[in-house]
Amino acid sequence: MSERPPVASGRRPLVGHTPALLRDPLATIQRWGREDALVRVRVAGRTMVLVTAPDPARQVLATDSDSYQKAEIVRERLGTLQGNSLVLMEGAQWRERRQTLQPAFGPEKLPATGSLTTTYTREMVERWEPGSSVSVVEQTRTLVLAVLAEALFGLDLRGERTPIHEAAADVLARLDLRSPSAYLPEWVPTPTNWRFRRAVSTLHDRLDAVVEEGGDESLLGRMQAAGLSATAMRDELIALLFAGYDSTATALSCTLGLLGTHPGVQADLRDELDATLDGEPTTADLSELELLDAVVSESLRLYPPQYLLFREPTAETTLGGYSVAAGTTVVVAPWVLHRDPERWTAPTAFRPGRWLDDGPQSPEYAYLPYGGGPRYCLGATMADRLLRLAVAVVCQHHEFRASEPVSVTAGPTLSVAESLRLELGD
Repeated sequence: MSERPPVASGRRPLVGHTPALLRDPLATIQRWGREDALVRVRVAGRTMVLVTAPDPARQVLATDSDSYQKAEIVRERLGTLQGNSLVLMEGAQWRERRQTLQPAFGPEKLPATGSLTTTYTREMVERWEPGSSVSVVEQTRTLVLAVLAEALFGLDLRGERTPIHEAAADVLARLDLRSPSAYLPEWVPTPTNWRFRRAVSTLHDRLDAVVEEGGDESLLGRMQAAGLSATAMRDELIALLFAGYDSTATALSCTLGLLGTHPGVQADLRDELDATLDGEPTTADLSELELLDAVVSESLRLYPPQYLLFREPTAETTLGGYSVAAGTTVVVAPWVLHRDPERWTAPTAFRPGRWLDDGPQSPEYAYLPYGGGPRYCLGATMADRLLRLAVAVVCQHHEFRASEPVSVTAGPTLSVAESLRLELGD
């Protein structure tokens, strides 16, 4: 068997690489990614291998995917929140559950989701007063949660302060990579852990009631028809709603923020919308909106909400020419892959034009906004359509400037600075 991956720089006695990761996770993994395609780090007593090149990323996520499972750190951090949901399942159980849920995200569902997105986004932007300032994070979270709740579960949450809103901050705080609680067992009595357990209890109580009320043609109805238990349905509701709402809202916030700091791109996009559309956009229109597609693709490159993907080999394996022991946490890093100067020209610049014409000439696994391989994000197409339609409707109704450049931190997904606002034109 080959030698193990090289140790990343900055390791300290006893504490390993933990202080560096706590101090600035995104800059730290970016620095480690420049050292080698695979590097070994020690964080909170756990050995991890960081993967920052397309070929080993493909090996983990696709070629050898049957030899990997979700990492223990993911099961520890999400088990209480999401129980035995699709996100945490493996093997035949995962395949059966995915087949049950997949039809709810199929092509026949996209027009309905598109209609909801345009309607709900129009209602949002019509409440925005010209010349005013709106909170990007607050507005996008409320919008995305409403669209997903209606599209997936038949729930109209508009105007309602839901447990997802109330509990999200406490859940995200425990999963923030800068928080010591993210590396401690849930039972350790820190204030963050206590608030997390309270938030999970709130979510369980509310969604147990949703399951009891039942569904029809929604995803909830499909799960009931498939014979899933009430607990399993609740776990899937939490997994899909929470993950989808957080990731998609982050992507939408970043895209609007980038357009707000690049008025020329925003003006060109508005020209494309005016020239192509006859009224509000529909799912069928999206194939004609090339700049819109490029803007969203570039936003997802710069700010992939799922910026780290965690796996672990079930047996000792060779990865990228190195030996990796069974149970080692393997971390594929889209954040680093998407900003690699060897594969992207001006990697930190917002340049939607790189996606036009023939697009960027980079390896397939250099761009992973929704993961890759068999466990590619179940709701990727739905999220993609939601993003494009929401951005189009906002740009149709308002010209805007961002109050500050887009800034993100490392939580369970990327988190956008709450201070980001859109300053609306008169």
